[in-house]
Amino acid sequence: MMYAIGASFMAIGLLGYTGLWRAWSRNGYYYYVFGFFWFGLGAFLIGFIKFIPNAPTLILGTPMVLIVAGGASTWYLPPILTPRWFRAMQRSHG
Repeated sequence: MMYAIGASFMAIGLLGYTGLWRAWSRNGYYYYVFGFFWFGLGAFLIGFIKFIPNAPTLILGTPMVLIVAGGASTWYLPPILTPRWFRAMQRSHG
């Protein structure tokens, strides 16, 4: 179930990263769709790791970091992690 939730969040984030869905960005001031991608990637990985028998507990650290980073990136994301079209929109609307 967790991987299905993660995949849906990743799909929404990919729509934002590829620029197919830009209406949410409001002139480059909002980041939350990018955060959905990172949150979804972490949730997907947790769902995937659950099916690995005898997986070490330490392996869950990476998806948990992605989930926390995804939550934090709803407010800010470093420019290197934003797509080119988003940075151009930010520059044009200053």
